[in-house]
Amino acid sequence: MFASQIRNQSLIAFIRPGIKSLLRNKPQQCITTTSLRFFRTSFTPLYGLKLGEDQERYKIPNQEEQHEPVHYRTHGTLFYNLRLPQHLRLANEPMYFNPLSNYVIGMKRFAIGFGVIGLMFSYLMSQTGLIWDEVSSVLAFISCLPFPAINYLYRPFVSRVYRVYDTTKPQTLDTLTDKEHEKLIMEKINWSGFKSFNELIDVDSLKVPVTGEEQRFGYVNLISKNKDGLVKYFYINDGFTNIRMDRIMSLAKSKSGVDDGTVFFKK
Repeated sequence: MFASQIRNQSLIAFIRPGIKSLLRNKPQQCITTTSLRFFRTSFTPLYGLKLGEDQERYKIPNQEEQHEPVHYRTHGTLFYNLRLPQHLRLANEPMYFNPLSNYVIGMKRFAIGFGVIGLMFSYLMSQTGLIWDEVSSVLAFISCLPFPAINYLYRPFVSRVYRVYDTTKPQTLDTLTDKEHEKLIMEKINWSGFKSFNELIDVDSLKVPVTGEEQRFGYVNLISKNKDGLVKYFYINDGFTNIRMDRIMSLAKSKSGVDDGTVFFKK
């Protein structure tokens, strides 16, 4: 083992002068990879940036938004979408993600399939003439019940939350955490479970439900109410939040006057 260490040290001492000479000969290419194969050194530039220089101010482009603009709904736009303005940019990564979205998607799709199959069976039963029409009607009614119930309970379910940046303002901490102008995109699953849609809300409009009617049997824990009194309901799973989403929930609880021991942020 001692002999191998001596060989490694001698090898490094032999190669190091060659690497230094190459770096002195090519000072413009700052970020490089040096691969050693049979005592041969290759000098390959990876990036065109130069170390030690201030890079130009730039806006990070979002390629998906350029080809497919972000559309959203807000208070009063229940059946149609609006396009996100040019000066607003969606974050590249969500600040909240619920991994249980697939279960909600499967439940909504199953409710549609269950209702369609139930209607088909009830129709066939009524056509045979062997079963009373009342029984067929009851079967058709029962098979259609899960669809509206699941959509009513799981419509507030939020799969992902994105922060929306205003590119006309400096990206400082005070600007990003200004709750009066801070906006979020709430991604939800549509009624069929085959598509998703976005809802744009202001952080300053968020509150937590207080009455049992607002909570919808526990399926709502966040409410957005605008100046006109229009309300949108959301459900955020506390088990999958992080410090950024905990701040949003704390602001909503503070505005509602609720202090359950988890309000750690005031702004």
